[in-house]
Amino acid sequence: MDKANCCGCNACGDICAHHAISYKLDIEGFWYPEVDVNKCVDCGLCEKTCPDLQIKNIKKNDFEKPAHIVAAVHKNMKVRWESTSGGAFSALATTMYELGGYVSGAIYNDDFSVSNYVSNDVNDLNKLRSSKYLQSNAEGLYSKIRELLRRGEKVLACGTPCQMAALRLFLRKEYENLIIVDFICRGVNSPKVYKSYLASLEQKFRGKVVYVKAKNKELGWRSLTRKVVFDNGQVYYGVKWKMIFVVDIIQMYFADHPAMFVNIKDSLESQILQLLIIGV
Repeated sequence: MDKANCCGCNACGDICAHHAISYKLDIEGFWYPEVDVNKCVDCGLCEKTCPDLQIKNIKKNDFEKPAHIVAAVHKNMKVRWESTSGGAFSALATTMYELGGYVSGAIYNDDFSVSNYVSNDVNDLNKLRSSKYLQSNAEGLYSKIRELLRRGEKVLACGTPCQMAALRLFLRKEYENLIIVDFICRGVNSPKVYKSYLASLEQKFRGKVVYVKAKNKELGWRSLTRKVVFDNGQVYYGVKWKMIFVVDIIQMYFADHPAMFVNIKDSLESQILQLLIIGV
């Protein structure tokens, strides 16, 4: 497979029963699958699970246009304040928790890398909500969700369009106890570049990063501010295009192009788009 067509969803590694697939970082900081030919039995499951290789089959049942469009914001102002946009994911997740189900999404790790996480504890919602704008490690996600579904557990799965398309292919059947939600995505940023960005801020502010929030609303909902807090009490607000990380946004993974996975009829129940309402 051409490296340029890989979206880094990690599904191929989960589907391989022989553990023949691992991931290697390239010079830009993105991971790509590497096959151990000594372990591979040429079963073809990895190719059948790849959303990029299967894109033509996935899109056979495309909607001509979105089935239904709803603009919504969470009624709770605190939830909206803590969310990247209007809190739609939090509303869906809260309902799933109330039903006794599981919710998957992306979280920051201790080093502010990002990984996919599955939880049945509503107290985890605060770390699951908000966009991370970074390539997330989804190793183990697909196997975990399949295990829960087979046990009869309810699951709300949220991830990038390529990850959620990969989840459908990985499961290979429909589950009534699964709700899939993705979002309009134009690419994910390099973990390597992001790590360097945070390191540069730590050097500038002479402290260790302890908190990061994309699209922090303290300076206004339209300021698109990234807030970074350091252990010495200092706070950095990176506003819009003046922010170093945005200026260097060329380090972005465009294999996960939004047009590839938009309007796929059999791929998702809901697709979230951040809306900015002018004049309200």
